[in-house]
This record gives sequence, structure tokens and C-alpha cells, in this order.
Amino acid sequence: MGYITGFDRDQTVLFPATLEESINENNPVRLVDLFIKGLDLTKLGFKKMVKSEDGRPGYDPADLLKLYLYGYLNRIRTSRLLERECKRNIELIWLLKGLQPCFRTIAGFRSENPEAFRNLFRHFVQCCRSWNIIDGDLIGIDSSKFRAVNSKKNNYNQAKIDRQLDHVSDKIIDYFNEMDQADAEQTENLAEKILIQAERGLKYDQLQKQLDEQGDGQISTTDPDSRTMILHGSVIEVAYNVQTAVDEKNKLIVHYETTNTNDRKALFPVAMEVKKICNKERLSALADKGYHNGEQLQQCMSNGIITFVAFQEVNRSNPVPTAPYYGERFIYHPKKDQYLCPAGNVMKTTGKWYTKKYRKTSETQVRHYKTPACKTCPVRSECTTNPNGRIIERSENAEAVEANNKRLLREKELYQKRQCLCEHPFGTIKRQWGYDHILLKGLKKNNGEFGIIFLVYNFVRAVGILGFTGLKTRLERCFLSLLALWRTIKRITINELFSYYRPSWSVIG
Repeated sequence: MGYITGFDRDQTVLFPATLEESINENNPVRLVDLFIKGLDLTKLGFKKMVKSEDGRPGYDPADLLKLYLYGYLNRIRTSRLLERECKRNIELIWLLKGLQPCFRTIAGFRSENPEAFRNLFRHFVQCCRSWNIIDGDLIGIDSSKFRAVNSKKNNYNQAKIDRQLDHVSDKIIDYFNEMDQADAEQTENLAEKILIQAERGLKYDQLQKQLDEQGDGQISTTDPDSRTMILHGSVIEVAYNVQTAVDEKNKLIVHYETTNTNDRKALFPVAMEVKKICNKERLSALADKGYHNGEQLQQCMSNGIITFVAFQEVNRSNPVPTAPYYGERFIYHPKKDQYLCPAGNVMKTTGKWYTKKYRKTSETQVRHYKTPACKTCPVRSECTTNPNGRIIERSENAEAVEANNKRLLREKELYQKRQCLCEHPFGTIKRQWGYDHILLKGLKKNNGEFGIIFLVYNFVRAVGILGFTGLKTRLERCFLSLLALWRTIKRITINELFSYYRPSWSVIG
């Protein structure tokens, strides 16, 4: 039985196939080429590549951008792997017309254009809006941690520095004790070890100064912007926390922000940015309980953002003796600005504001509500253990918090969409594509790399939503519009030159 065989490598052909014929008409690489052709890279902020020291011209930013977009689409991220693919990948050879930039040029382009990559992501979001595949009426906000270029060993906090300094001190004391009983040769070796430990001590002293200047309790030596964060359960890594806002219509990412903090103060900035991008007067935002913050909810309410944020369990650090007298059982009357306790007593406030701190990182203003009836109340022992009677605190942001919580309980089905919106992009990017870590250092540069990652995610989604032909048609329109604009500008310039020289020509005639 015969087998299917390939062609003879030594066989010559009369009419060799062109590179163009080797790339299928429906190959996604053609969409990449068409998309980049329709961009004004200067307007987006991409820097021009300068000549080398020996006078060789630099590469066109469009070619390097094509290389990166193709690479991330095909899960090739590092500059050395991209360099290798330029020499053997027929799609890249077609896309770059045979160009083979070195890995340093490739890496430098990504490192030097972080803001431009971010602008490119925003540009594609606006394209999606114009194609009516992004609404901006309902968004899901969530975050995920991505491991940074900084090991846990090179991240320090106060406890770790104190532990290392104690270890160095103990070692030096041990070496001095050994020197008392050592001979001349051993003493010399011990002296060298003491010097090594002393240098380590100076290193930790320097880290202590940096930690004091940093002010947030930790310092990373390889990537100074990265921080230790809980990935899941008890797993801790040095990472970045990336915020995303996903549109409900087609699960496209509308906005992102790379941070090195938790979610507590991220709700309003992200939602407000989406509101500006989508040019909406009002929008609805879904988020998990990590975003539940009175100050953030108040800002959202004041700016036309309807929130559906899961609320956290009530803190019972100062337990009320019995459940019927928990704080939520006290009824607030807005018009009278007073509470009615379960026993039927009216609790009033003096109107004075008190500052309440939260985990030493933030503070809020609260009012106290109490009643003199507590002194003789027959159920006082069931209500409070405070010798001064029961006190109810009401935050300045309580109205926004209560409105959010009521909406959440009233529209549970709407809130259940949150996981479908938010988890899908991170699941695809981290699990399917393997982008669970980052390659660059610093917030600014990582913002640029996530611009590429999320652009690629939206690009793939757009192909799935519009189809290959649908996206190609829309990209062609963008390219033809830009080409027509360029021709118009060129024609105007020629006409101006003609008008300038026409008088001299008429005199000569």
C-alpha cells in the first residue's frame, strides 16, 4: 500500500509560486497587515526609529508593530523568539517583506513606546464603537494579578529586614566567639567571613532607608513598582494588579489600568474612564465585594454611574449580644435624620462629624446617634455592652452604600452577569494563552504591554463577532479613508505650489 508523499526537494519548477500565493486569502495575517496600514502611527505616539551608529536607516515603526501584533496573536512574546520567527515563519516573512530585525531592536520598540501601545488599544476600542459592537451601557469591572519580573526573595518588608539583620548580627557574634579558640590561619578565614557579613548588614541598612522613604511597607529591588499580592488562597507573589472594564454586549474590554494596589479605590476611576470613552451620560457597573467602598460608591452616584457592587459581611469585631439588635435592625429616617431602635426609642445626633480610620490607609467622616432611653431600657443587656449606651455610626457615604445594597438585592439576576463578563477575558489570557506573567519592569512599561495583550484579545473577539470578511471590509474602509485623506492633502499641496509659481509663469509666457 502506497503513502501520500511530498515533492522532491531537488526538483526545479518552471513557474515558482510567489510569496503572495503562499498566504491564504482568509489568513488572519492579512487582517494584521490591513489594520496597521490604516493607522496614523505618528498621531498614536510611536517614535521613529533613528539611524544606527554606522549610518544604517532604522526600521519603519509599522513593520515592528506588525511583528508584535502577529506575535501576541500567536502567543510569541519574547524578542528572541520573535527574531527567530522572522527567519523561518512564512507568514511573518510575507508580513514584513523579508525584514529580520534583531532582538534588541524588537525589545527596544516595545520598551520605548508604552503610551503609544495604550493609545492603539484605545483607538481599536473606538473602532469597535463605530462598528456598533460596543455599547457601554453595562460594564463589569474586575482585576487579576500578573506575576512581575521580581522574585519574592528580592522583595522586603520591615519584618524581613529585621530578621535578616538579626541573622547577620548572630553570625558575626558566632565568628568572633570562634576566633577566641582559633589558630592564625582560621582567624584570617573568620575575619573574611565577618567582613562578608558586615557588607550584608550594610546592604540591609540601605534597604531600611529605602523602605522608610517608600512609605507603603515594602520594597522590591528588581522591579521597584511591583508589590507582594495574594494571588489566590494563601499563595503570595510579587505582582501587578490589572483592572479591566468589560462591555456587556460582546464581552470586549473597553478600558484597563495596571496598578500595584488592591481594588478598594479602583471602582470610580475605572467606571468614570469608561463613561468618558463611551461618551455616556449614565452607565451601570457590576463589581465584586473587593470594590465595595463608601467613598467610591458616593463618587459613582454623584457622576451618573449606577453601581451593583457586592457588599461585605457586617464587621462584628464589637459583637452585639443578640441578633435582634444588630445595626441593620435600626431604621433610619432621612427627613428627620434619626434612627428608630428595635425597642422603639428615637436615636438622635448632635450633628458633629467624627473621623474614623480604616486599616490605617483611609478615613471617613461619621456621625453618632444615641438616645438617653438606653439608661433605663429593659433590654439594654441584649442590645449593647457599652457602659455609655448603644451608639449607631452613620457614614457620610451611607446614602450611596444603602442605595447600592438595595439595588443589588432587588436585581440579583443582573448582578449574576458579572462573572460571565469579567472572568472570560482573564481566563482566556492567563489560562489559554499563558500570559499569566509580564516581561517588562515598571508601571508605565507594563501598561504598554497590557495594551498589546488586550488589543489582541479584542481583535480576536472582533473576528469572531464580525467574521473574517466583516472585519476585513471595515478595516479596508478605514484604510481607504486614510488613503483618500492623504491624497487630498497631497493634491492641496500641489495646487498651492502651482498657485505660488503661476504668476512667474504668466510673465514668462
